[in-house]
Amino acid sequence: MRVEPIAPAEAMRTLRDALPLRTERLVLRTLRPDDLDAVRAYRNAPGQRRWTYNRDQTEAELMAWTAGGAPVYLRDGDAAQLGIELDGRLVGDLMLRITSLAGRQFELGWMIAADAQRKGIATEAARAALQLAWAMGAHRVIADLDEENVASRIVAERLGMAVEARLVENEVNPATGELGTALILAVRRDAA
Repeated sequence: MRVEPIAPAEAMRTLRDALPLRTERLVLRTLRPDDLDAVRAYRNAPGQRRWTYNRDQTEAELMAWTAGGAPVYLRDGDAAQLGIELDGRLVGDLMLRITSLAGRQFELGWMIAADAQRKGIATEAARAALQLAWAMGAHRVIADLDEENVASRIVAERLGMAVEARLVENEVNPATGELGTALILAVRRDAA
């Protein structure tokens, strides 16, 4: 079966037309400069970086993260970082990355502030982002998780994702200094 690549202009137009994206309780929108303090608080909170395989973000990185502007999808790896609002308060963010324009594949990732976890926020936001990925032309969407991140695995499975790969001790986690094992979960549009 021949597959046409995702057209970057069409993907960006679809995303821009969808934002801000409203769910039953949430608003997904681009991050902006006035989000800096909230993003710093939940992204650099003790224990949060454990699941992102990154060190704490510097002030300059956080400023770039929250600079605002329209998301750009021109090449593989380009991503939109969307803020997740609950009752007007930023409680997390969600990444929507194109991993392959030619293969029509996206990746989803999410981070929720500790005080907002276990309330279905990640599932609700990720479900909306998955629908947005389908609208942008995705054929397959993945989540790349640390095997010990049980909460995010539950979210991915609620989206219909299944484990496709287990990469044993494939990367050193800067937050812990230990080797971590990754799970790749995925769902195809025709299976969703």
